[in-house]
Amino acid sequence: MTPSQTTAEYSSGGVVYRRSETGYEFVAVQRARHGDWSLPKGHLEAGESREEAAIREVREEAGIEARIVCDLQEVVYFYRRAREGLTRKSVYYYLMEAVIDELGGPNWEVSEARWVPMSKADSLLSYANDKGTIRLAVKALDEGPVRTDSSLRSE
Repeated sequence: MTPSQTTAEYSSGGVVYRRSETGYEFVAVQRARHGDWSLPKGHLEAGESREEAAIREVREEAGIEARIVCDLQEVVYFYRRAREGLTRKSVYYYLMEAVIDELGGPNWEVSEARWVPMSKADSLLSYANDKGTIRLAVKALDEGPVRTDSSLRSE
């Protein structure tokens, strides 16, 4: 591939939430390689649906089981690498309810996973797209999320 070509990349992830005494909290992960704070997400594997990838990535990165409640949004952005050229990346986010509260420990991808009050998203998360996704999650939770047909497959 030449650096002038554009490739496509697809990932899925979620805003995993739980209810606490003070409101809702979400799972944030600190990526070991970058040191940034983000939402759990990762690449779709061959033959895997977006929903399956989101559930798997949350399990792998945060060490927690969660179920999909509803779709949140697709975030699209571009990045460039010297050898590969331009990449168009699509990340599909879901609102996901934690099945258990205990998060996993560090692993090769994530140095820490933690529960964070929704109100602290802007001060912790490293990326504007993640902060916007949290705002959508808060809106969905405030309005009472409507389950999607795709979420029924995750249970």
